[in-house]
Amino acid sequence: MHCRMQHGLWLIRRRLAELISDLGPRGRSGQDMVEYALIVGFIAVACAALIPYAASNTMREIYNRIAGILTNSVNQS
Repeated sequence: MHCRMQHGLWLIRRRLAELISDLGPRGRSGQDMVEYALIVGFIAVACAALIPYAASNTMREIYNRIAGILTNSVNQS
């Protein structure tokens, strides 16, 4: 699993390097921005998914409180 994650990160880094160094036609600039947004979104989702497991006890308590508040607010609607 760790090897897959390293390989995935390597692919992301390689793609980012390609996008940054790409001096191709200006028509691709919109596509590049979408790709940047997708990469940033993927990183944000991965970080959010890992917070409960990687955080210290204090951070985990805060995260659980926020999750509880959000759950309660949805159930009250």
